[in-house]
Amino acid sequence: MRKHSQTIGALALAAILAGGCDLLNKDNPTPTAPTSPTVTLDAFAGTWTSVTASTPSTGCGTAKYTVTPVSTSSANVTFQATCAGSIQVTGTGTGKINGSSLDWTAQGLVSQGGVNCPFTFTDGKATEETGGGIKVTYSGTVCGIPVSGTEIVKK
Repeated sequence: MRKHSQTIGALALAAILAGGCDLLNKDNPTPTAPTSPTVTLDAFAGTWTSVTASTPSTGCGTAKYTVTPVSTSSANVTFQATCAGSIQVTGTGTGKINGSSLDWTAQGLVSQGGVNCPFTFTDGKATEETGGGIKVTYSGTVCGIPVSGTEIVKK
């Protein structure tokens, strides 16, 4: 009988420990795989320009956006525009396919009227538009001025 009690006790302890391990896994879930590409980089490759010329005070307009593939999922990006009303920006960065979009960044130095200051877009995204073209979404700073917006560009 004593051996039977020890076996039951060992089984109960194993069940408790297994349950405890399961609780630990909830705090540290298994990582999920990155989003698989649903679009190819070819959809974004090339030079794109604004559909409508504009120079918004809190964003960028009259944009020229160039995507040059360097692999099947990453590219070099060039961004030129007029931002914050009248500041001409030109910069370079990188992009990477993420599902159905191209996530990108760009940075550069503004040299205008004897003033040199940086611009940085850290959270850019390009997505295909129905009927052609792409929608370029960006946010960052130009000479310390926060800018963000969306620009529709076509080849």
